[in-house]
Amino acid sequence: MAKTTAGYSAKRSALRCIYCGRNVNGLPVIEDHVIHAVRLFKRNILHNEKGYRLVVCKEDFPKYSKAKEEYQKRQGRLVALGVVFALVLIIFGPDKLTAVLDGIVVIVFTYLISLLGYTPSLQMPKPGRERQ
Repeated sequence: MAKTTAGYSAKRSALRCIYCGRNVNGLPVIEDHVIHAVRLFKRNILHNEKGYRLVVCKEDFPKYSKAKEEYQKRQGRLVALGVVFALVLIIFGPDKLTAVLDGIVVIVFTYLISLLGYTPSLQMPKPGRERQ
């Protein structure tokens, strides 16, 4: 057990670009609920979590910016579509309570579908902090 813990902490300090996979410096990725869930799944189910600190390198930042913008637009459209379907269910459904529950399921499902193209957020440096 000590061997895996030591290996995990050593890898935890290594950086990996989420696009090119190289061990380079870059802007760090924010460890949000999606990344946390993926790490839990890989650690507990697949038993192959690498534990790298994720970054986006300078060369891949334009690709990241484009992908993040597309992800946000797609997520907004899918959730809006889920809300529209939920409203249609509620308005035209014979049983309103069941229609509301089904509507919530539809919204959650469309949100989960939007996560298929997930692009994480970055920790951007503050403009005044670089000189200090």
